[in-house]
Amino acid sequence: MKKNVLPILAVLLAVLTVTILLPAALIWLWPDREKDPVTTPIELQTAPSDAQVAVYLTDQKQLITMPLEQYVRGVVAAEMPVHFEPEALQAQAIAARTYIVRRMAGGKKSELYPQADVSDNHNEGQAFSSEEKLKQRWGSADYEQNLSKINAAVNATRGQIALYEGKPIEALFFSTSSGKTENSEDYWGSTVAYLRSVDSPWDAKSDKFTATQEISLADFYKKLGLHALPAAEIGSLIKPIERSVTDHIKKIKVGDQEFSGPEFRSKLGLRSTLFTWQVNTANSTISFFTTGFGHGVGLSQYGANGMAQEGKKSDEIIRHYYQGVTLGQVSDILPTN
Repeated sequence: MKKNVLPILAVLLAVLTVTILLPAALIWLWPDREKDPVTTPIELQTAPSDAQVAVYLTDQKQLITMPLEQYVRGVVAAEMPVHFEPEALQAQAIAARTYIVRRMAGGKKSELYPQADVSDNHNEGQAFSSEEKLKQRWGSADYEQNLSKINAAVNATRGQIALYEGKPIEALFFSTSSGKTENSEDYWGSTVAYLRSVDSPWDAKSDKFTATQEISLADFYKKLGLHALPAAEIGSLIKPIERSVTDHIKKIKVGDQEFSGPEFRSKLGLRSTLFTWQVNTANSTISFFTTGFGHGVGLSQYGANGMAQEGKKSDEIIRHYYQGVTLGQVSDILPTN
């Protein structure tokens, strides 16, 4: 009996060695399996009871109807960089959802296609990207991962909207402030209680914070509807006559012609109404040096991302940029199916 013990022990030892070493060998041969575990894509949460949004796609000249949350996803993907922090994307989702709910509750229809609630043209308030457009923009390699990230942000805020005195707010948003957002009346002319100027220092890190835009003097006169003036004199004939509390230009004169700051910005295609200028007589151009990007009222997207990087949650971001608001539910405003 004792003579048979040693061979048995040898076999057991060999089996034990293989059991221990084989998994380690497999990891060594295929290390990426440990580093890159397969993750399940996050699907968008919708329900048959969701409100339906009729969207006119301008490129395809087609009207499509989709669940509200699907529309919100298309807006977030179109309006905010996908690499932004999850809480910033969530804040954008709340703003986008609030915008369309306010519009639908008020019975407003698309100016481009009256049968639609809204179009995908950003001039109607906010842009929208279909899944086909997102595939083209992101590419097949990144599409699934990016869409999953947007889905997660929309799902996390599902049904949430911003309210003021029980009604959906005018959820204005823009790219980058000059360090402070604008009071609504300083840009749009009407005072809105929740659209107040607030500090937004995070925007200084945006790659859109400052810019230089050069325009030929010929185009400058044409776009403003002015007669040509001597290049040597034009610089002194441009005079700001009123500024906002954040130093943005509210009114400006060129010679004897007066423009509002937003009108001047729109006609010349400037990034913001906070600008200086320099006339270049050598090549008959005028350079504008802008700070910020967008109208400056409401939620700053780059500011939201900066807040998220500091650990702020989406509801904190919303309450910072829209003063005095509360969060409510779509079902409190729109009927369910």
